Amino acid sequence: MRYFAIAGLFILALTCDAYAEKMYISDIVKVTLRTGPSLEHRVIQMLESGDEIKVLEPGKDWTLVRSTSGKEGWILSRYLSPDIPSDLVLGGVQEKYDKLLVRAASMEEANMKFIEENKKQAEELTRISASLKEISNQYELLKTASADFLELRSRYEKVTQELEKQTRRATELNKLLQRRNIQIGLLGAGVLFFGFLIGYNTKKKRRRSSLL
Repeated sequence: MRYFAIAGLFILALTCDAYAEKMYISDIVKVTLRTGPSLEHRVIQMLESGDEIKVLEPGKDWTLVRSTSGKEGWILSRYLSPDIPSDLVLGGVQEKYDKLLVRAASMEEANMKFIEENKKQAEELTRISASLKEISNQYELLKTASADFLELRSRYEKVTQELEKQTRRATELNKLLQRRNIQIGLLGAGVLFFGFLIGYNTKKKRRRSSLL
C-alpha cells in the first residue's frame, strides 16, 4: 500500500511539473528564495534578474516556485513577471545587430571588389575601343591598296568580337553592381533600426534605474 502511495505522489509531482507556468525574475538585481511564505523563513537561494523559474503554486503575496537548480521555495509575487526581462531582450537585439554589422561589412567588401572589377573592365573597354578606332582608320585607308588587306581585315574582325564581348561583360557587371547597392541599402536600414532599438531600450532601462 505504501508503494502505491509513493507512486501516486510521484505521478502527481510529474503532472504538476508539466503544467507549471514558466516565468522570469523581473528587472531587479537579486531576490531571495525562502523555505516559506514570509520574510522570517530561511533563505535557501539567491535569484537574479533574468533567472527562469517554474510556478508551482501562485499566490497574491507569495508564490511557490522551482528554480533551474531544482530547489523549491517561496518568493514575493511582485518580483515575478511573465515577460522576458529587458536585459535578455536587449541581448537578443544586440546579437542580431552584431550579425547585421558583420553581414554589412562582408557585403561592402564584396561590393568594393565588384566596383574595382567594373573599373578595370571600363578601362579595358576604353583601350579596345581606341584600338578598334585606329584599326578602322587603317582599314579604310588600306583596304583597296594594301597588300596586307586580308590580315588587316582579320585583325579588325577579332577586335570587333572582343569589343562586343567586353561590352556585354561591362553591362552585366553594372547590373550586378546596382543589385548589390540595393541590398546594401536595405541592410543599412536594418542596421540603423536595430541600433535605434538598442539605444531606446538602454535609455529606458537607465530611466527605470534612476526611478528606483
